[in-house]
Amino acid sequence: MVRRFFEQSYLYHKGRRAAFHAEEFILHEMGYPLITLIFYCLIASYSFNTTNLTSWVIGNAFLLCTNACVFKLGIAFDGERYFGRLRSIIASPCKKIPLILANGLFPALFAIGASTCGFIVGSLIFGVDFSGVNLALVALTIICAMASAACFGLFLSMFGLMTDSMHLILNVVSYLLMIFTGAEFPVSQLPLAGRVISQLMPLTKAIAAMNTLFEPEHGRFWILLIAEVLTGAVYALLARTLFGFAERSAQRNGRFDLF
Repeated sequence: MVRRFFEQSYLYHKGRRAAFHAEEFILHEMGYPLITLIFYCLIASYSFNTTNLTSWVIGNAFLLCTNACVFKLGIAFDGERYFGRLRSIIASPCKKIPLILANGLFPALFAIGASTCGFIVGSLIFGVDFSGVNLALVALTIICAMASAACFGLFLSMFGLMTDSMHLILNVVSYLLMIFTGAEFPVSQLPLAGRVISQLMPLTKAIAAMNTLFEPEHGRFWILLIAEVLTGAVYALLARTLFGFAERSAQRNGRFDLF
């Protein structure tokens, strides 16, 4: 069962990336996100007139997962429809949770790589000092954050069964992540409604947890990290629930789309 899960994950990855050469893949997955991080950190430096860019490097390094976990996973079922596999997925009697999670394995791994490179680039270019930080906890936070973001992307992908406007939805969500996760400015500066929304978004707690590692006291670290993991689990369950709804609707109506 475990071997089949990883084989299915690899096949999903090959289906999405088989057309790329290795250098094209690396530049697309790493080059573009890192340029984006540098761009936003430079804007923050001149906008806030500061050279201490630690919080912006942390926030934008986590947002590097947007390309893999939101845009790539968000159109997963659009791709299944395009390649003609949607009928087999919905009509098959297999369990759907492994099928859904298999879509997110490789994007989550690449998002971990992109975020790690973001922290390295932030350290080299913007002088973020990791010398006094527990690197094991940094790695754990990145892994938990990217898993949560991947579950969020899988949740978004379910809307591909309900609408033909996924590109609009995904672009709006990418900006919502920038606004409400605390990546570009503190969550405390948001109005009350914005602070409530921020707690429902992935990455918010992980960014806050990472920031605590750069402070003398980081007692809230584990609370924030566990909250991030629970957020990802909730989105995974929501994805399964929505898929079950689409599955039952297809059985009743003889259609594989809800629009």
